Amino acid sequence: MGSPALVVRKIELDSTPSTIGALFAGWGISMLVFGVFILQFLIYFTHYTRDSRWRKLLVLSMGVLEVAHQIFVGHTCWKYIVRNFGNEEETFAAKAVWSFTAIVFLNVVVSAIVKIFLAWRIYIVSSGHWWWTALITMLAFAQMALGIAFSIAASKQPINSLIALKSLATASLALGAVADVVAASILSYYLHTMRTGYKRTEGLINKLIMFSVNTGAITSAFSVSVVILYQTMPHNFIFLSIWFFVSKLYSNSLLATLNSRAGHRIKESIQSYSSGDHALTFMRPRARSTADVHVLNSKEPQPALHISVSHEVSVIRDDRDDKVRALGDASMKEDSGHAVAV
Repeated sequence: MGSPALVVRKIELDSTPSTIGALFAGWGISMLVFGVFILQFLIYFTHYTRDSRWRKLLVLSMGVLEVAHQIFVGHTCWKYIVRNFGNEEETFAAKAVWSFTAIVFLNVVVSAIVKIFLAWRIYIVSSGHWWWTALITMLAFAQMALGIAFSIAASKQPINSLIALKSLATASLALGAVADVVAASILSYYLHTMRTGYKRTEGLINKLIMFSVNTGAITSAFSVSVVILYQTMPHNFIFLSIWFFVSKLYSNSLLATLNSRAGHRIKESIQSYSSGDHALTFMRPRARSTADVHVLNSKEPQPALHISVSHEVSVIRDDRDDKVRALGDASMKEDSGHAVAV
């Protein structure tokens, strides 16, 4: 027999597993994704100590926002699950807890920051084609504005009345999903046009395209799933269980982009050695004969042996290679100076 529905001031919510249980599940999943973020955060500050100050400030600000976000998620769940356990009707009918509206605000802020970062990367690889950057930036700010409006409206009514705010939430999440798809598509297009024909560069471009598509697909898919669940099942909190960790998907995608630079360097080094660009000679000691000992002990001057080794390298520079290295290295510098030796 299923759990009875909750009737809160003539608004019927679904059974406890899909309301309180969904909130608890959302907190657990959010905590798991937060752990992945902390790991990537530590990896970044361990391996990229020479990054620019603004990039370190960006990552640090994301860390502060995500810590605050997770605290607010925990406080919201504590309020509705633990503190008022057994009194759900009165709890859900009261004004929404302040930490819930703070979650909404931080969600749209984190999402906007990551989208603007992607827009800037597109500006770099597109050689300054600002219109795509402007489009994605406008979508990011529009989503943030709608999200803030939803946050203000949600603070004035109980959590069980969120069904009345479906239009605001749907518009905000839909704009976010559209921006993700547009950013991933445009970035993949410009990466595809930067192919040079060199095997090493081609491999790096393919990895970057796959990474961009996967990142945009994941964030947009979860945003769309929240919209669908909100529209089809507004009387439960299953959509909240997913919405709790959507911002962490964005922050993880940002750090994964920055941390992937080490992987590209290691793979390039392995390919370089395996292709014969760097030859290593292993010397083994041999047994000395009597003649060798006689020569070593002899006081007569021995003829000097001079060895001269010359190595000629032809270097071809390509502007497209510069952009690939700038993107793969995520340093975002216009003078990456990447050279391909043949």
